[in-house]
Amino acid sequence: MRTLPLWLLIAIPFFGFSQQEHAWVYFTDKENVAQSLANPIIILTQKAIDRKARHAVPIDERDVPITASYVTTIASTTGIELKARSKWFNCVHVIGTQAAVQQLENLSFVDRVEFAYRSLNNSRTKGFATHNKKLDTQVTFTYGNTSNQVQQLNVHRMHEQDFTGMGLTIAVMDSGFPNVNTMGGFQRLRDAGNLKGGYDFVARSTDYGNSSNNSHGTLVLSTMAGFVQDQFVGTAPDAEYYLFRTEDATSETPVELSYWVEAAERADSLGVDVINTSLGYSTFDESKYNYTTADMNGTTTFISKGANTAAEKGMLVVNSAGNSGNTSWGIITAPADAAGAF
Repeated sequence: MRTLPLWLLIAIPFFGFSQQEHAWVYFTDKENVAQSLANPIIILTQKAIDRKARHAVPIDERDVPITASYVTTIASTTGIELKARSKWFNCVHVIGTQAAVQQLENLSFVDRVEFAYRSLNNSRTKGFATHNKKLDTQVTFTYGNTSNQVQQLNVHRMHEQDFTGMGLTIAVMDSGFPNVNTMGGFQRLRDAGNLKGGYDFVARSTDYGNSSNNSHGTLVLSTMAGFVQDQFVGTAPDAEYYLFRTEDATSETPVELSYWVEAAERADSLGVDVINTSLGYSTFDESKYNYTTADMNGTTTFISKGANTAAEKGMLVVNSAGNSGNTSWGIITAPADAAGAF
């Protein structure tokens, strides 16, 4: 039997001790709630306020931003890396050692910590109030290469009734949107002023069209917004679009669930009508974070809770089923399991 060098034997326990953990840190309260709800234009766009009114969706405490000083304190804590934040759930997503993360529970404004590795969790809570509700002109296109998909969905019948996306705002949340600002297939979208912008939540950058990112989002967007005269017509070529990168295609970690929720909150505040996502989560690079099929109940995963809240806020949440029907997994993945997801 080969023996390990002494230095490696000494180092092994320390490597284990410094294992980095993903966790959500929930806060006890928010500041300026009454003022914000009395004057919602300071926390939401007018478009968002109008959409909520149109669907009789109340503006509530979840719409109020989390307290900035709490975030600053967490971000400046030694051994803690702040990755994302959520106003709907009044929490932030952090990475740190188990010990460093658990120390955050000693802060007076911290309600509880929930580790992504659920074996580490306890049930301590200070009781921040959360909410859990049960949830005439014809257009003629020559579809070309898109004829097959259009006819499968009967989208051409909708286009004939002038339902081409005009007046609707869609947020596409995916793994990257390279070349959307230059590609000819999106020229019509850009010329109409319907590419409203976006954000890269993974890189914390406004360069959502970075050419080095995975192109899956560009492909998904093309099925909706792509247009090449007499050759290609997307399903909603006249809608407005925001593009949000929430998926890091180089890895699979729990923080991507938080990026998605953060983007959904941004979409809500911008007055978005429809969220479209072709992503699904069940297993991760580190198996300790994996979900089980029993967890696909619409209320367990952070991202599915976010999808339910997005629906409550008056947005239509459209999500892929997950491509897992022919695998050992066999069912949908989060957030498609959410009751609020279509």
